[in-house]
Amino acid sequence: MKRYKLERIINLIIVILTVVGLVFMFNFNDENNELVSHGVENFKYFTVLSNVFCGIVAFSQLCFDLLLLIRKKQTLGELKNDLNKNVNESQAANVSFYGRFRVAKLISTTSVALTFATIAFFLWPIYRLPGMYSGSNLFFHLIIPLLAIFDFILLEGEDKIPFKCTFYAAIPSILYAVYYVSNILINGIGEWPHTNDWYGYLNWGVGGGVIIFLMTVLMTWLMACILRLINNKLLINHNKSK
Repeated sequence: MKRYKLERIINLIIVILTVVGLVFMFNFNDENNELVSHGVENFKYFTVLSNVFCGIVAFSQLCFDLLLLIRKKQTLGELKNDLNKNVNESQAANVSFYGRFRVAKLISTTSVALTFATIAFFLWPIYRLPGMYSGSNLFFHLIIPLLAIFDFILLEGEDKIPFKCTFYAAIPSILYAVYYVSNILINGIGEWPHTNDWYGYLNWGVGGGVIIFLMTVLMTWLMACILRLINNKLLINHNKSK
């Protein structure tokens, strides 16, 4: 029960900080920060899109949990007990729906984990730009990703997450790559600071850009595998301790 409550508290904090991050993004970002744009234009960045998606998933789960609470089904374990007593099919659907939430959590957590890892282990050690962890970037590059990772590790469930779901986690980065390349093909690369290659993937030519995108997708999938492995391992140990 403590694990369940802590997970819900983290979800609520993620939702609140997502809203706070967006408020900072629209109103309080440093205009001299090269890592952010103005207002709505920030939604071109994978960082912003992935964090908003993470916030939406967390909010959706809170709504679903509230519905279960109203029905006096506070935990998945309680649903399991009722199902073992041959309750109606609508409650069985709740368990299946919760399972889909776990997959959505894997996808959203992997996306923000990619942002966190790229900044923390690659860009920050090389460039150490103050803007990487200031304003809305403090929430989107650090706090929300870490909370999401911790939340996913705590995530309750009845069965292990199937391995095939790790491939689903790569979908956001693939879709973003399609959008990124399509925008360049349609509108051209442009020149800084108004370039459409805002991540500089094509600084090393088309071949270099393709390699970077492929490495990004591969890194995303590997992160999903690691998160799934940790979650499944802790889930097994948690169920054994019951």
